[in-house]
Order: sequence, then structure tokens, then C-alpha cells
Amino acid sequence: MSKFEKAPDFNAMGAKLVYDALRYAGVTGKNFFKDSFPNQGFTDKSFQKWEERAGDIDPGRRILTKSAFLENSVEYELNGMKIIYFSDAEYADIHNNGGVINIRVTEKSRKYFWYMYYKTKKQFWKNMALTKKDMFTVTIPKRQFLGHSETLMSNLDEWLLNTILKRFKS
Repeated sequence: MSKFEKAPDFNAMGAKLVYDALRYAGVTGKNFFKDSFPNQGFTDKSFQKWEERAGDIDPGRRILTKSAFLENSVEYELNGMKIIYFSDAEYADIHNNGGVINIRVTEKSRKYFWYMYYKTKKQFWKNMALTKKDMFTVTIPKRQFLGHSETLMSNLDEWLLNTILKRFKS
């Protein structure tokens, strides 16, 4: 048996490494971004805490977590050699990037405000129900949970280097 017959199949090893790296990065990244919700902030080079809710009418509840729909909407897809992380929640972009929204005051919304007032007895809801305005302009602060993260990239680089070293030693 010649020494060339014992040579490892580097092409197969490389293909397996790429496959494993993409899967690992996909799941690790998804979990990393979902961790922003219990952490109440985003980690890029350092942790950036989210701004508190102004006039908090639901104290004690985590920010961006009423139903956990937004948190659970964080997903990823593999596109060739690229991983795309996203949220399909329609309001994800305004929370992730911040911005200004206009909310129309309708008869249906007034009924809801009255319902909330009778349920909670909080003056806030009564004021909303009695407002003369037909539109509310609301500024949503940036509370990033998806995006480029130096910390995540560093963690993935470290995993990849350790995996390469382990696989080529064996």
C-alpha cells in the first residue's frame, strides 16, 4: 500500500466542513439574535441596552415581548454560501431600526381604549378614548435585535478555527 492511498480525501473533508459551518452558523446566529429579547438589548462589539418604554403602562413586562411573536419570528435561510437572518413579523423593521409611525384614531380604536380603561382604570386609556385627535404620531426608538455583530462573528470564527484544528488532527 502506497502512502498516497492513505491520504485523506481533502475535498470531502472541505465539503463537510462548509456544510457543518453553515448549519452551525445558522443555528448559532438565530439563537444569538433571539437572546436579544431576554437580554433586553443587542450585542455588537459590546452590549447595547434597549431604551425603556416611555410612559410604561405595563411595568414588569420585558420590552418587545408581549406575545413572544417577534422573538419567535427570528429565522435564517441558507442562500448558497450565504446565511440570511430575518423576521417575517410585519413590525420587525420599525422595532429593529426605529422610526416614526402614524396611527389613525378610529371608532374601533376608541372602543378599544374605553375597554382598556374599564378593565384597568388607568387614566391613560380614558385620555386616549377622549382625544380630539384623529391621528397619533409615535416615535419608535431603535431596539435592534437583528444585524451585524462583531461578537457573533468572533464566536463563529473561533468555532471554525477549533473545528478545523480538531478535524485535521484526527
